[in-house]
Amino acid sequence: MFSAGSAVTIEDLRRQAMRRLPDFLFGPMDAGAGTGEGSARNSRRLAEQLLVPRALVDVSRIAPGAELFGSVYSSSFGISPIGYAGNFRRNADTLLAEAAVAADIPFILSGGANESVETIARIAPRHAWYQLYGARDPERTDDMLGRARDCGIKVLVFTVDFPVPPRVERLIRSGVRLPASVAPGAIPRMIREMLTHPAWTLEFLRQGGPPPLRGWASYAPAGAGAKTIARDYSTQIPSNQTWKDLDRVRASWPGTLVVKGIMHPDDAARAADAGADAVTVSNHGSVKLDCMPATVDVLPRVVRAVGHRIPVLFDGGIRGGQGILAAHCLGAGFCFSGRAVLYGAIAGGRAGADRAIRILKDEVAQILAMIGCPSIAELGPGFLEAATRP
Repeated sequence: MFSAGSAVTIEDLRRQAMRRLPDFLFGPMDAGAGTGEGSARNSRRLAEQLLVPRALVDVSRIAPGAELFGSVYSSSFGISPIGYAGNFRRNADTLLAEAAVAADIPFILSGGANESVETIARIAPRHAWYQLYGARDPERTDDMLGRARDCGIKVLVFTVDFPVPPRVERLIRSGVRLPASVAPGAIPRMIREMLTHPAWTLEFLRQGGPPPLRGWASYAPAGAGAKTIARDYSTQIPSNQTWKDLDRVRASWPGTLVVKGIMHPDDAARAADAGADAVTVSNHGSVKLDCMPATVDVLPRVVRAVGHRIPVLFDGGIRGGQGILAAHCLGAGFCFSGRAVLYGAIAGGRAGADRAIRILKDEVAQILAMIGCPSIAELGPGFLEAATRP
């Protein structure tokens, strides 16, 4: 039974999530691509950024909120897109959207989500953003973009860093790819894992197995199940996108456009030239490749290239308030975290997601006071130990 009070840190929630989830799901999600070193590097390098406090500052009032794209949020972080989140916790997309509304922070619905953009837009009309994966069929891309526009989404996050399927070694070894396939040799281990994780297994069985990608159901044959929809999705995503595709999306999208997956300052500058309203420094949570630099090490170079023109958003490795503040010190205009809040949702559903957000909020406020910085807006390189800066 989940107890919100028993989780003091995001790591506590991670351990609770690991206990609830079979390893054929938890392991690949937690480690990411390759050996998992990339995901670990994101978190480690962010944690290594040491904060230097200023003394004798009035911190009786702390302002942890931030404005972005004309909206003022209660905190300077939001929830990153998480594909197939419903495999980890039933209705996870809905739970995360509801938690974002309650906390007054943005939630980015993944282009590979189990819930449709129309449903999430109804739940979180002011807080929902939509992540667009460009499909191999441009008409699919146009249709997904149009659906997001028609249901009132104001911020489109065009993810541009996923041209081919990733090599997730723990996923390959497990032989389990819900909902599409299970290798025959993996069945005994899968059954054993399910029997030793009864809470997840009972939910899985009571709900009729893996949930479908509802946002993609309309492109599959009528009445198609989760497996058929997933296989159709895999014929379209990942897709090799180019700068021409960005131009096409920019010309079609009337709202705010964020280009996510930027790791090189020259790409950030070119995205700004193409009309992006912001870029997100991200290595896809190290799900795509584990031999990339940590996002915090790339962030300052991207900020120097375009930070005077457009906001630079940050994603990758946040496991606590310190990471959020360190990213702001290096120039991030807003931060996003996927796994930190997902751990909470896996561990305790909506209550767990709420707890994860509360932990991050409380840590941000407490650290701001401790370092003598009353507001997010006042953070800068001067609050970082020079020897630890990227």
